[in-house]
Amino acid sequence: MKNVNVFNNTDYDINLNIYRYFLSHAVKAANIDGEVNLVFSNDDYIRGLNKQFRNKDKATDVLTFPMGEANEGGDIVISYEWVLDRYSEDKIKMTVIKLIVHSILHLQGIHHNYTEKSLKKNYKRMRELYKKILEHIKGNYNNANKKDIKKDS
Repeated sequence: MKNVNVFNNTDYDINLNIYRYFLSHAVKAANIDGEVNLVFSNDDYIRGLNKQFRNKDKATDVLTFPMGEANEGGDIVISYEWVLDRYSEDKIKMTVIKLIVHSILHLQGIHHNYTEKSLKKNYKRMRELYKKILEHIKGNYNNANKKDIKKDS
């Protein structure tokens, strides 16, 4: 079983079970080996990481740190504060899920630049991976009994 950890390093009340559940299926559907850690942070923390590792002195939505080669796992850091500041309450969960999918692509070794062509290609890959994750969740749901589902949710 692949090791997935989710941490809340903020003062916000975040339902980590939703994101742990989604991330565990995302990691399986994407064939990521090794450990994947998802850390929810604030803007100051992610800004420090962005400055340290990318030489950009500003907060961002998400940073991904692969452990090594493609598909070996790694760390995902999402600024929950950044998401809350930019999205309405009804869009927060879906935004975080999209950021997780985006980061999974990076853990697979797929990177992008910010040209229109690269971004379109990346969005297409994100949609394809998202569909694959949903199929994985649906297959798991259909093959599980109610006891298993309660335990996972």
